[in-house]
Amino acid sequence: MHPLTTIWFGVIFLFVSSGGRAAEPPAKPWGLSIEALGAHQFSSDLDGGGTVAMDETALRIGVSRRLTPSLRLGLNLGYAEFAYDFTAGAQELVAAAPWSTIRSARAGVSLNARLGDRWTLFVLPSMRWAAEDGAALDDGAFGGVLAAASYRVSDRLTIGPGFGAFSEIEGDASVFPILAVDWKITDTLSLNTGGGLAASRGPGLALEWRPADAWTLSLGARYENERFRLNDQGPAPNGVGQDRSIPIYLGVVRTLGRFVSLSLVAGAKTAGNLRLENAQGDKLADADYSTAPFGGATLKVRF
Repeated sequence: MHPLTTIWFGVIFLFVSSGGRAAEPPAKPWGLSIEALGAHQFSSDLDGGGTVAMDETALRIGVSRRLTPSLRLGLNLGYAEFAYDFTAGAQELVAAAPWSTIRSARAGVSLNARLGDRWTLFVLPSMRWAAEDGAALDDGAFGGVLAAASYRVSDRLTIGPGFGAFSEIEGDASVFPILAVDWKITDTLSLNTGGGLAASRGPGLALEWRPADAWTLSLGARYENERFRLNDQGPAPNGVGQDRSIPIYLGVVRTLGRFVSLSLVAGAKTAGNLRLENAQGDKLADADYSTAPFGGATLKVRF
């Protein structure tokens, strides 16, 4: 795993199932959420010529059950497709489009346990499958576990250490430290390692402002590193593709009644890089891409 991936993944991924509030399990015995999202990454230039753009669609479902007053168990499922659009250039990576549509599925179980008045234990084992159209999802399988114990320092600050251990597609497994933070700076302003906003992929570090009960405005960033198995018909048969970037975004969430919310996000992917590897994970080519604007929306229903 890339060193920056270790740092960011460890810090931000912990609360993908808990929405950034691991120390405060939902009060309802049962919880169900359904999210449908879409996003467009606008065309950006690749080093050496050519361009790349991408469309994303996804569906996520989460179910949770409070087993006891201090113990909650959750199940999270998701499916997404990322449709890449390359235009040819002199660069080896895009002389022929290295990949087309990537399919991604994930499944995770979350365990959230209160240990007294101040400590909360969180454990998230998960599996993910990512592969290009025409390749078996099983060939792009990887997974692992995240675990942390968070301590409620005060009514405004919760913080705690933990660890993560994950495998990688044609890469070395990694074990790394993680840190969970939920800091209510004021009654309306907070900084937390929470779930992804709108069509942003995965969780991230976000500064949130709630000017009214029905509105939340966010400024966020995260490190994003997507790896996936390729099919046997492209320039790297059965190889591995990678899309790495640091997205920075502004977002707004509007609550519509008791059960529905609409999220909009706009931002730019910085430090973007595409990498093409053979079936053994050895690099064949890579190319940086220029800052790529993106926008998206999510409709979420909670019961």
